[in-house]
Amino acid sequence: MKLNVLKKEYDSCKKCEELVNYRSQVVFGSQHMKKCPVLIIGEAPGKVEDENGEPFVGRSGQILNKFLEEIGLTRDDVFITNTVLCRPPENRNPKSDELVNCRSRLDRTIEVLNPKVIITLGNFATKYMLGTKEGITKVRGKVYEVDGRKIVPMAHPAVVLYNGSSEAIMTQFRSDFKVVKDLL
Repeated sequence: MKLNVLKKEYDSCKKCEELVNYRSQVVFGSQHMKKCPVLIIGEAPGKVEDENGEPFVGRSGQILNKFLEEIGLTRDDVFITNTVLCRPPENRNPKSDELVNCRSRLDRTIEVLNPKVIITLGNFATKYMLGTKEGITKVRGKVYEVDGRKIVPMAHPAVVLYNGSSEAIMTQFRSDFKVVKDLL
């Protein structure tokens, strides 16, 4: 199966009534739709992502791009998606049934991409992929292996926005991205 076939299947998804009624479109993933060595999984599309149809194109995306560039990658070198494909109302956290409804799509995306490394951004994506209750501050920057896949959890780039680009936060992100670079 190819990504574009999977995308077409999910473009008409109606499993989560509240999200279907709130979203303007399904935000499947990166626009380039090609296999990449790195898969990045966030939480859910925000307002800008819902409008543009691509994940991480807002301010958090600009920060993500900066750290990717620091390890020699661009957005064309990674595939970006989220745990859920539709923007939740008021940017609330995805509900458990919404996560369950999108899980098979995420598993199929991972299977098609067969990435060398998966980066999870923030608590939701990390807990979702690792099956842990541990928060991001305890697990970030380490390499975990799940079903034969290497997963590197990181804080969500929005942390930089909330903390005013503090040097400690920036150093933490650089360290976490270096872990990814070393795996490639």
